[in-house]
Amino acid sequence: MSCLGKRCGFNIDLTRQAVGCSQGDGSCFDARILSAAQTDFHDQALIDATSKIQEIIRNIPADSKDRQLSFLNTNMGLLLAWVEHDQPIPAGAITGKHPDTAIASALRLSFPSESK
Repeated sequence: MSCLGKRCGFNIDLTRQAVGCSQGDGSCFDARILSAAQTDFHDQALIDATSKIQEIIRNIPADSKDRQLSFLNTNMGLLLAWVEHDQPIPAGAITGKHPDTAIASALRLSFPSESK
């Protein structure tokens, strides 16, 4: 099952070190980047970047554990992850409703310096 829009939410199973997606708040969705015609808000630079990102995603080999490539949407940004979809939420799982510090720790996030 694919998760698009606000149908799915992530949950992090700390015991298994696994991420699942189930009914939720839109914090988990398929790793899919949309294309659009050139406009003032989607210029040629963004069209070119979109094409490159789509190519990178297409070239990621399929997961050996049959998980889906997904984006996890956090308050801190997006994370690309292999996700088990339509799984029950385990007891004690970390979800998008937890504080950012708990999510960052559970996902083992690192933050690049913002030098732009």
